[in-house]
Amino acid sequence: MVSAAFMAAPPRPADVLKRHFMTLDSVTQQGLADALGVSRLTVSELLNDKRAITAPMALRLAQVLGTDAEFWLNLQLGWDLHRARLDHGDEAAQLVPLRQRPTQDDVVRPAADRRGRFKSTPAG
Repeated sequence: MVSAAFMAAPPRPADVLKRHFMTLDSVTQQGLADALGVSRLTVSELLNDKRAITAPMALRLAQVLGTDAEFWLNLQLGWDLHRARLDHGDEAAQLVPLRQRPTQDDVVRPAADRRGRFKSTPAG
């Protein structure tokens, strides 16, 4: 597995909000705050990575910006996991698993093992 330090960082939600919505549409922080029904401080914190996008905020952003809530939550999740891998990945790698991950052979059985599995039986 590639170390998180060498993996490309996913887009930060703040950057996406700034570059693709604020700048392109010439929206001000106060204008976005008014549209979202939140304070300008809340918008400023979102734009400066001081506040994470929560599910309620994702719903607001989706409604106001014409996206969907999953878009915003997935951005936040990707960023949070990236940061966690950088900050705690080595520590987590030292933990002893209770179960081993299944291999592909454990998950996908060969066709020979599945033969006859769905044979119909005579009613009787």
